[in-house]
Amino acid sequence: MHRFSLLAAVFLFPSLLPAQVRYRADPNPDRTIEWLIAGGQVKQRPSRSPRSPIVSQFDTVGLTPMGVVGDTVTLFLFPDGANLSVMRYATIRARRRFDPPVSWRAACDDVAHPGWMFDLDAPATSAFAVVVPGRASMPIRRPAPPFAQTAALTYFLPFADSVYQAYAAVVAPKTERSAEYLRNDFYQTTGDAGWTRKPMIGVRGPGGYEYGVVSVWMRDDYPYGRGINTTGTWIVNAWGYPVAMAPGNVDIYGTVDIEADGIDEVVTSSGLIRWDGKRWRIPVVYSDEPCLARKIMNPPAGVAP
Repeated sequence: MHRFSLLAAVFLFPSLLPAQVRYRADPNPDRTIEWLIAGGQVKQRPSRSPRSPIVSQFDTVGLTPMGVVGDTVTLFLFPDGANLSVMRYATIRARRRFDPPVSWRAACDDVAHPGWMFDLDAPATSAFAVVVPGRASMPIRRPAPPFAQTAALTYFLPFADSVYQAYAAVVAPKTERSAEYLRNDFYQTTGDAGWTRKPMIGVRGPGGYEYGVVSVWMRDDYPYGRGINTTGTWIVNAWGYPVAMAPGNVDIYGTVDIEADGIDEVVTSSGLIRWDGKRWRIPVVYSDEPCLARKIMNPPAGVAP
């Protein structure tokens, strides 16, 4: 499942927002380690004539673009919209700071994230593509350490329990039957909130140690747009101990070794997870789900979403 946003309208339906889309002067931030993990997505707009792709990248503060003009990036293409099967390199030939239309921000700030737009010198791409900084190879899906996922239950279950307690306190089921349904839906048939069925892949870390990375999406669907669906991305060692965690659910496509140092970078739908020499860095994930819930559900009387 790819992470799409209303920003796609800029590319797919440019004629609808000609007077609202705004660009600001490039703040030219200093290059930092976060530039190495930032990622963007291509939203190819239909046209009678092929055109080079334009990449959108969310960055609210404006300090972590994935590159400057002249930098090389890697495009991972999904020709059928679902499966990564093509890779190519490109050079950034223009960079702009994007400011969402006022109407988007007024409607829902959780969707209208400021960001960057990059023009690339690549040929037209598939309808969807993930773009990361640097020259990466095609991702490889390695098996996780044998006991990492099972051992990590020791740390995941207390986390899941705390999420469920907060969820149940808000939903406040009125009968034993509804309480049982709520609990069974959250913990699922496995009794572990689906943890052992979440795909975990192996990651080669510093010192030759093996790790596992997994991204979770909890089933705490609140009845109105507050705190919907707790998410997270975890890196655990071979004994299941979480060495890095960050909020946000991402698609994980596999690992690459951009620097050829034996330490993997993880290719995700939001950028690269990578070791910076001291710790694992996980890209920021911007969620539009709370906003979408507000658009389709009316909150109960007396509750402000």
